[in-house]
Amino acid sequence: LSTQHDVLAHRCDSVLHALVSDDYGAAVLISIHDTVILTKGYGYIDSKRLHVPTDKTLFNLASISKSFTAVCIAQLEAKGLLHRSDLLTTFFPDLPADKRSITIEHCLTHTSGLAQRYAADGMRTLPEAVSAIAHDTLHTIPGAEFHYSNENYELLAAVVEKVSGTPFEAYVRAHELLPAGMLHSKVWSDVAHPATPEVAAFTRTLEPEVFGTNWGYIGSGGLYSCTSDLYAWFHALRDEAILSPGLLDTLWTPRVPLSVGSMARGWFISETNGTKEIWTRGNEDWGHNGVVRWFPERSVLIIVLTNSGEIGDKNTTGNRILGDALVDELIR
Repeated sequence: LSTQHDVLAHRCDSVLHALVSDDYGAAVLISIHDTVILTKGYGYIDSKRLHVPTDKTLFNLASISKSFTAVCIAQLEAKGLLHRSDLLTTFFPDLPADKRSITIEHCLTHTSGLAQRYAADGMRTLPEAVSAIAHDTLHTIPGAEFHYSNENYELLAAVVEKVSGTPFEAYVRAHELLPAGMLHSKVWSDVAHPATPEVAAFTRTLEPEVFGTNWGYIGSGGLYSCTSDLYAWFHALRDEAILSPGLLDTLWTPRVPLSVGSMARGWFISETNGTKEIWTRGNEDWGHNGVVRWFPERSVLIIVLTNSGEIGDKNTTGNRILGDALVDELIR
């Protein structure tokens, strides 16, 4: 490491030590110009305070999983098996009248009009999940405005399954996790009994029926990963190992203006401390949360995974507190 990187790594390490309490665990990876300057665990991932997180500790990615689903759609588009302008009725002809104008692009950018109602939670099969979402009430007409909804990405996972002829979890494993070298990562149905030290502890116990194949955790969430695997995934994406040349730009192009920044396809784009940021974030209400933040003009990548739950007087997740503090050190 260069002296400058040493100094930055030391500053970031000090900040993280000061911020992370023993009540949760955080795994952090920082790279600058493709050099990892810090990869380390802080706090503890279990209530008995036996296990410090490592770069192999699995955390549930929650909505970061949506970025993986967007890659699957781009892969299938590159093969000519679908187009982002396709109507969902191309794949699911029985959709009700109010949803017949929804396109793949609407789902990618959360502009389908679907609301965040978790209609597919607990559904075991694709037809049940699609039917549950199909019967959910739209918040707005398709294409009118941005409304974040897991249902958009569950429908995209259903499209991937329909077009590829492969269950979505098997598809994402074969076409994204394994080719990217994500050897520790798992899909939701892989983890029937999450246990430390492999998986960071949850802040509450989930009912047994939540595990197994559950469409509430397919496409919109559900993936488990670790900082080393997310670093491998990011490089596989950026170096076009899992996407045809030029396709990543289509995922990272702003599509829908938001109150701050823009929605791209499965990613958000904003300006942070005067420089462009491309990011994806997730948060589960049973404690796991994380963020991947890429600053292309500075070539800085920050990955933070925690099992903090909501903490502090503002009910903020650990990835936000730690990520923002690291950005203030690194992006000045």
